[in-house]
Amino acid sequence: MTLYELIKNHQHRDRLKEIVQVFSSQGFGYLISRIKLSGHLPFTQRLKIRIAKEQQTSAPVRLRLAFEQLGPTFIKFGQLLSLRPDLLPAEFVAEFEKMQDKVPIIPFSKIQPIIEKELHKPLKKIFSSFNQEPIASASIAQVYKAKVGKEIVAVKVQRPGIKELIKVDIELMYKIAELLEKYAPELHQYHLRLLIHEFERWTIKELNFKIEAHYAQRIAENNKNYKLVKIPEIYTKYSTELVLVMEFIEGIPLHDIQQLQNKGINIKKVLKNGFEIFLKHVFIDGLFHADPHPGNILVMKSGRTALIDFGIVGQFDRKLKQDTLELFRTIINSDYEDAATILLRISPNTTADKEALTADLKEIFEQFHYAPIKDIQVSPILNDILSLINKYQLQVPLEFVLFEKTLITLEGTALKYEPNLNLFKEAKSILDKFLDPTYFAKQILHKTSSRISEYKELAEVFPGTALELLQKAKQFKLNINVEDKEFRDLTMEIERSSGNVSLGVIIAALIVASALMMQTDVSVYAYSAGFSIAGILALWLIHRTLFMKVKSRGD
Repeated sequence: MTLYELIKNHQHRDRLKEIVQVFSSQGFGYLISRIKLSGHLPFTQRLKIRIAKEQQTSAPVRLRLAFEQLGPTFIKFGQLLSLRPDLLPAEFVAEFEKMQDKVPIIPFSKIQPIIEKELHKPLKKIFSSFNQEPIASASIAQVYKAKVGKEIVAVKVQRPGIKELIKVDIELMYKIAELLEKYAPELHQYHLRLLIHEFERWTIKELNFKIEAHYAQRIAENNKNYKLVKIPEIYTKYSTELVLVMEFIEGIPLHDIQQLQNKGINIKKVLKNGFEIFLKHVFIDGLFHADPHPGNILVMKSGRTALIDFGIVGQFDRKLKQDTLELFRTIINSDYEDAATILLRISPNTTADKEALTADLKEIFEQFHYAPIKDIQVSPILNDILSLINKYQLQVPLEFVLFEKTLITLEGTALKYEPNLNLFKEAKSILDKFLDPTYFAKQILHKTSSRISEYKELAEVFPGTALELLQKAKQFKLNINVEDKEFRDLTMEIERSSGNVSLGVIIAALIVASALMMQTDVSVYAYSAGFSIAGILALWLIHRTLFMKVKSRGD
């Protein structure tokens, strides 16, 4: 669809006119004219373009102001651009970080019909009380305090018409990006359509509160036995794409430092715990809160940290977790050669010069190599690495950038409230624990031991259940051709296989347990015995498996 075909729609035409006028008023009229869109401007504005003088305000500032003036879609887009130092110049990234998500409050008279339509009931039939004044308001949604029975809840409601507005804006963004790439080829390096596609993908997720509920539940499940953090319970019965009902957490926002002090809460401890929570979520769980501004972090009476608003999350797969952990190890050890290797591995499609990248990393690392650990900060190191990502056009996953930006935000917040807190030292201590093979062995043992009973039960009941099903199939003469001999052979095979599964689980548990004992003060005979028994059982399993194969061939 061409731009002309697109703007035949009245909604698209009016919005395009508004976009063009805003960008022109912020000093980008020359670009509007260049991409053949000045026809959407009044005559007076077109005249101003021709006689325009040099702008006093920098381009990054003017672009930010234009985005803020154009409302929710462009504000969200600017916030995403602040996460892409690998694609955009540093001065634009720094300016987009200042993006203000401030929009007028929607009156409750327009919010109530949305809730009732989504939940198919009058408000009073669902909530025992409902405060009509929002406790939070942003470009996507407003949040209210209410009660379900005796339970206090937070109700997040999507702003009316926001989904349609964002859809129109994204369609126009794609067409404007095409024109920019056609008539302004110097902008190709910024991969405009790629950025818009990425923005569309993330925004669609954020507009669907069912997805946010899903992530919140996953993070809650990952932390159900982790006492440092509290994740609000989701009321799935009352949650839809447009309405999200969750447990209301009583707590003090992290930015309210005065109230925290008045309550006698140890701020330093809270910040250290928050840092450990984040690293645990990234490197152990592989799923983390990626919008950790102080308003999304609450401190409960007990000092426990609560996280709210899971509209933006980051996910690390096993490979990215491993690579990022190794990158941190290189930073801690000032191993710039390995750091270059890892960065190039994270960005596999690059043609960057490894030697030049290594030299630049060496320059970064040598700045703090001999500095006392108390004087080292995480943010400058990560900012320098992000600058190199941009310099060498490394196409790293967005999740990796989200991680680095979140870490920078956390340190900035911590230093604002506790200037003497050294998060580099804290990170080193925590990551040393994560990099310790014993830690991972314990994790494996915990997961294995929790499953052994399940595997054992499965091994016990599976042959009998399978036999019963096969007997019924034979009895009722279903369309399954099973001879008596085949039937008996299949049954025996099932029984033997289930026995092998059980034996394999026992061997794995013995190996893990013995490895753990090596890290303790127990006698060498104890863990040696464990390894020996595991070895004997493994040999027996191999023999049993080979014998079964040979026997089956002979039969």
